[in-house]
Amino acid sequence: MKETETDLQLKEAFRKTLPEAPISPWFTRKVLNRLPERQRNLAARIEMWICVAGLAATIWLGGRFVAETLHSPVIRISDIIMYGIYLAIFAGLVANLGNVIWQRSIRHIIHRRNGIARMQ
Repeated sequence: MKETETDLQLKEAFRKTLPEAPISPWFTRKVLNRLPERQRNLAARIEMWICVAGLAATIWLGGRFVAETLHSPVIRISDIIMYGIYLAIFAGLVANLGNVIWQRSIRHIIHRRNGIARMQ
């Protein structure tokens, strides 16, 4: 959407009349301390436990499959495809679980850096 001449005039008028907000290092801390205590999200917990269960099942079933194919005299193309599928599922679950853990640790580091460490 193209700005009209009136839009540009309004922008300029607001820039001239409105004062700049003062920079305050305490602003973030004051605002966050007034917010209610953050509750853990139930959906995130369920997702994490499903990922852990899926990871355990993938490791168990993948291990059984590898053991069976190593004892067979011939390895077929379908076996190689199944190796790839197990590996893709394993990598996806690890990445999803790592993302959940990574986000929590980064959030904790940021809160500690800003002096807002809270009990979780």
